[in-house]
Amino acid sequence: MALCLELLVTGDLGPALDGRDDLAKLAGVTIRIADEAPAGALTRAAWQDDGFDFWAFDRHLDDLVARGEPLRVVTPVADAAAIARQIATRGQRLAPRRNRATAGAWFDRVLDEHRALHDLDKPLVRADLDHAIDAWQWSLRLDPGAPRAVQLAALLHDIERLASEPDARIEHLAADYQAFKDAHACAGARIARALLSRAGVGRTLADEACALIAVHERSGGGPAVRAINDADALSFFSLNSPGYLAYFGASQTAAKVAYTLARMSETARCELPALRMPRLVRTEALGSPHGDHRA
Repeated sequence: MALCLELLVTGDLGPALDGRDDLAKLAGVTIRIADEAPAGALTRAAWQDDGFDFWAFDRHLDDLVARGEPLRVVTPVADAAAIARQIATRGQRLAPRRNRATAGAWFDRVLDEHRALHDLDKPLVRADLDHAIDAWQWSLRLDPGAPRAVQLAALLHDIERLASEPDARIEHLAADYQAFKDAHACAGARIARALLSRAGVGRTLADEACALIAVHERSGGGPAVRAINDADALSFFSLNSPGYLAYFGASQTAAKVAYTLARMSETARCELPALRMPRLVRTEALGSPHGDHRA
């Protein structure tokens, strides 16, 4: 089951939603005119509020998808397309796409093995699972033809955190942040190799994916490494940045944003203005003082 958005728009539909067909590429979107907001509907004002609770919203999306119910969003028609894209992007982990490279049962086994490692009673572990699925989806959004190794590496790039940070984050304590990240990547490659072996993934493909994971915290590299860096970075901004800011505070978040931007291609950076991010993150990333109040 996948996330479905029901847009309850106020005002004349007209040309403001001419891009409605494009919205369906991110999630199922139904559009109708709203006379009044139904109970429980998400409003534009709530979505754009600086105090919006993203964690509670994500769990609400989980519940809606499990029940097969849509998320109802009340918005003026002028903002509907932009808000729908922001919400669909945040919920893309709930409608995971594949391409021909990962369409087989072998990838089902990888996903099952990956999911089984996550204790979802632990909030940080749940956040890591969400990020893993989301980064995988970003790899496909950026390149619908993403090869198998890139998709595997995007999915498994942070798997080492299940060993080092299931209950508390420690990256901010590192004396040498890049060295910490490099060690995280190398250890993650070893864990990923064991997972891929259990899932029956062939050695050649496993070698390729794990080689990418081992260097994914370094900028530069070939196209495959850049693809993983971009997917990881965009997932940070679109999904994880609110939680990161709440956990680490403004100073560490500003440093994280700078580190993440340095790893991104210009193509990936072009995605940033359309994303829903906390005001501080948006300002650090784009230099905009307007937060997310301008859809």
